Amino acid sequence: MSNDPFKIASIKRGVTLNSLKDEMYSLNMRMRLAMQHHNEEAQDDIKEQMAAVRAEIERMCLGGAFPRT
Repeated sequence: MSNDPFKIASIKRGVTLNSLKDEMYSLNMRMRLAMQHHNEEAQDDIKEQMAAVRAEIERMCLGGAFPRT
């Protein structure tokens, strides 16, 4: 992996809190549809995706630090 600072900066800008908010909104809409169609398999999949987005939001809000166990 190269140590090019411009390449690293472009990777870090790829995911923003706004993009995560938009993704969470989309997942919420998909969850509503899955619930309306009683599709439990889709609901489980969406719940996993929502958990991953929430974890990423928390990581970003903590400044990249991992919580202590």
